[in-house]
Amino acid sequence: MNIVTAGMFVSFSGIIVVCLGLFGILPNTNQTLNYVFIGIGWIFILIGIVIRIIGMKLERKNK
Repeated sequence: MNIVTAGMFVSFSGIIVVCLGLFGILPNTNQTLNYVFIGIGWIFILIGIVIRIIGMKLERKNK
């Protein structure tokens, strides 16, 4: 699997978690847990962006 594709999957999973948290689909007992889910989703989005940038730099270096 290409590293850029892996970064896209990580970002996409983060987007899914954020959307599920915002729409209230994820099971949570209080509002704080909902904020934790949204925060975890944003962390996944940012990690995916960093992975994609690193992958693009490596691909540019190889060409």
